[in-house]
Amino acid sequence: MLALLPDGSYLTRIGNLSLRVIEAKVEARTADGSTFGDAYRLLTTLTDHRTDPAARLMRLYHERWEIETAYLALRHTLLQDRMLRSKGPVGLCQEVWGLLTLYQALRSIMVTAVETEPGCDPDRAGFTAAPEAARDTVVSLTGTLPTTGPNNYSDLVGQVGTRILRTLLPRRRMRLSTRIVKSGISRYHTWNRDGRPRDSTPISTIEITVHPPALPGTQAPSQTTSRRWEQVCRVLAANANQPMHTRDIARRLGLTTAPSIKSLTAQLCYWTRNNRLIRTAPCTYKIPLAEPLTAPSGP
Repeated sequence: MLALLPDGSYLTRIGNLSLRVIEAKVEARTADGSTFGDAYRLLTTLTDHRTDPAARLMRLYHERWEIETAYLALRHTLLQDRMLRSKGPVGLCQEVWGLLTLYQALRSIMVTAVETEPGCDPDRAGFTAAPEAARDTVVSLTGTLPTTGPNNYSDLVGQVGTRILRTLLPRRRMRLSTRIVKSGISRYHTWNRDGRPRDSTPISTIEITVHPPALPGTQAPSQTTSRRWEQVCRVLAANANQPMHTRDIARRLGLTTAPSIKSLTAQLCYWTRNNRLIRTAPCTYKIPLAEPLTAPSGP
């Protein structure tokens, strides 16, 4: 760990690549009050916690399987279930890059078109309509040149974008179901470790709790003190991990009574004895972190 950030995430490095790590618990609540969730660890190159807060990035976790939609579009929609024609590595690479280029171009047009509708989610743009409209445009040579006019709608989204906006899909429903392998001979279809319902069930809310990491060489705090430990970590991280006096930490935590401040003092002393904190002066503490983050060496 190179630096602890105020939102509970931290910076690290793998080789010459600087990364940000977010550890959080994601829980989905259904309409009947049931909750399903687990702890997850997200690694991302988006290292600025101010522009990309940890909770916002974790909230995108439910869209992690969007890549499978891309595979489906490449194989079944663009190729129409046909196999690649090339029989050598060079030709196969050319075909794959050609498909990826076409796919990226169509997706860019789809996003541009949807952005003209305020509040419209890009997920509502159906991919099937995009290649069909592009194919019709090439065959009929319509819409290849923009028409003039100050209020011409096609100037902004084009023929393909106009077709997409006419065939928008319904808003995507938030739902969950048990994770199974759809195979009659698979022994894994009975796996349902988190107790999810077998049928698709709507999700009412998603709760995300970001947990600051346990520092290297220490044990995780007990359940009774974990919340206070997280609060202290956030306070010290928000202060750029500069040493802070106990009274300043207590003030940041909203502790005003003598018993609560005494309890905090005892906890700080306990964490110092267990190498969780460093006492830099009487009643003054900071988190023991590794060396500051520096730019990778080399060209």
